[in-house]
Amino acid sequence: MVYAMALRGIVISRGEIISAKDNSPNSLLKEDVTAVFIDDVRGKIFLWSGRKAKVTDKFRAARLAHMLNWKLFGGAGKVIQNEEDVKVELQKYHRVDDDIPRTEIASILG
Repeated sequence: MVYAMALRGIVISRGEIISAKDNSPNSLLKEDVTAVFIDDVRGKIFLWSGRKAKVTDKFRAARLAHMLNWKLFGGAGKVIQNEEDVKVELQKYHRVDDDIPRTEIASILG
């Protein structure tokens, strides 16, 4: 069986949640932001933490990624956070198909 490569995601910049929908994932990987992307089919969550991103943004993105792993995959998903691994893996996706729902984010981050 063949599955489509579907990806959901969001960007966090200076405390704000920004839509990632319809963008190329790699175009969102900037030094001053964090981002979380989910591949529901493969059970993978990609966590990007730009080197110049605010510490609070890095904390929020990491918390979101790890809590979504528990919520969506019962902790059995894989959170990929190594910078080079994230870049290589996200090259397989042409675009972010949808945002992570704001209700999901709010239930985790408040």
